[in-house]
Amino acid sequence: MPRIDSSTRLYGLIGKGIKYTLSPAIHNYVFDLTGLNAVYLAFDLPEDIFDKAAAGLVEIALGLNVTIPYKEKILRYIERTDPIASKIGAVNTIYNKVGYNTDYLAIKQLVEEKIGRLGGAKYLIFGAGGAAKAAAYALGDLECEIYIINRTRARAEELTQRMKSHGYQAEVIQECSNIKQEIIVNATPEPSSIPRSCIEGTAAIDLVYRPVKTYLIDAAEKRNMITIDGLQILVRGALHSQSIWQQRDLTHLEHEVVDYLYAGKYVW
Repeated sequence: MPRIDSSTRLYGLIGKGIKYTLSPAIHNYVFDLTGLNAVYLAFDLPEDIFDKAAAGLVEIALGLNVTIPYKEKILRYIERTDPIASKIGAVNTIYNKVGYNTDYLAIKQLVEEKIGRLGGAKYLIFGAGGAAKAAAYALGDLECEIYIINRTRARAEELTQRMKSHGYQAEVIQECSNIKQEIIVNATPEPSSIPRSCIEGTAAIDLVYRPVKTYLIDAAEKRNMITIDGLQILVRGALHSQSIWQQRDLTHLEHEVVDYLYAGKYVW
C-alpha cells in the first residue's frame, strides 16, 4: 500500500458484520499494481448509524462497494443507477454517486465462459437477497428459467414478481424435488444448508468464497459437475469495480489477484 498523504483518494466497502471481507486486501493490492495513490477501507456500519454514515461516505469517497444488508438501502443516497442496477434494484458499486452491479457482470461472464449459453436451462437459486437478485437477472439474461427457494417465501415472491415484470421466466418453489434443474446456485451465507439430494445437474455455482471449496462446490466436484466458486465471482466483480473507478479495463489482473490471495493465505 502506498504511503497515505494529502493526495490519497478514499475508496471503501459499506456493510454490516464484514470483518471477514477480502475486499480491502483485493483492492489495495490492485491500487499497488496500477500505481494509484488510493486506500480502500471497510466501513462496518450498524443499522442505527447507516443513514448518517452512508450519506457522508457517498459524498467523500471517490468509489464504494456495498454489501449485505445495504445493497438496496443505499439507493436513496446515490443520484442514479445504470440500466442493469436499475433493473435488479440492488447496487454493489458506486462511482461519482452512480450505482452499478458488478455481481451481475461477474456471474454472467463466468457462466458464459465456463458453462456456456444454455437457453431454456433450469437454474435453481437458493436465496433471494441482493446477491441472489444479481444471479437471477444475470442468468435470466442468458435466457434461462429461474427457480428460487428461500427461507422467507415472501421475499422470493417479491423477486420473482419483479423478474416477471421485466419479462423473465421465474418461479418460487418449496423444494428442489419439484424440478429437475441443470444448474444449482447458492446465494445464501450457508451452502451447507442445501440438501445433498438437490446437488445434481450440469453445474454448481456458490457465491460463498471462504472456504473456496464449500460444501456445495466439493459435492458438485465429486459428481463431476462444472463449478464456479465464490472467489472467482468475488475477484471478477472486484476488478469490474476497479475498471469503473479507474475508467479502464483491469479484468486481466484476475489471475494475479487470485495468486496473491492464496499466497497471503487470505483464502484456503
